[in-house]
Amino acid sequence: MENKIRVASGVKKIEVNDDGEFISLPVADDNFVVRFYRLMDGIGERAKEIGSEIPEDITGKIEAVEKVVAVEKETKREVDELFGDGTCRKVFGDILPSMDLFVEFFGSLLPFFEEYKQDRMRRMGKYGAERTGSSL
Repeated sequence: MENKIRVASGVKKIEVNDDGEFISLPVADDNFVVRFYRLMDGIGERAKEIGSEIPEDITGKIEAVEKVVAVEKETKREVDELFGDGTCRKVFGDILPSMDLFVEFFGSLLPFFEEYKQDRMRRMGKYGAERTGSSL
């Protein structure tokens, strides 16, 4: 008899483009989930800030766009850091994604987290106090 244990890691592989590339979502890693929601919240806040008024003069417009580009580059770096190098290239192609694309991307991932949460609640419901030997 072999002594082996296999535990499902809770990693979802999601195809992200027509070239057959994937990203991984470790939905069972609560640290990842917290970082995901923090980044998503930050992206939402940044998108609101960027959507403000546009200056009238050309110099003001250039400065405004440069600020937007800086925010988008930082967001791209954070997304690649969270999901793995090359994630933005896989998802968006060889562009600097706009904030609305980041918002759309994160919104499209939410159902995967919700599905895992529901599945986790169902599985945990099987382990009542009488089954685990706990008297609490």
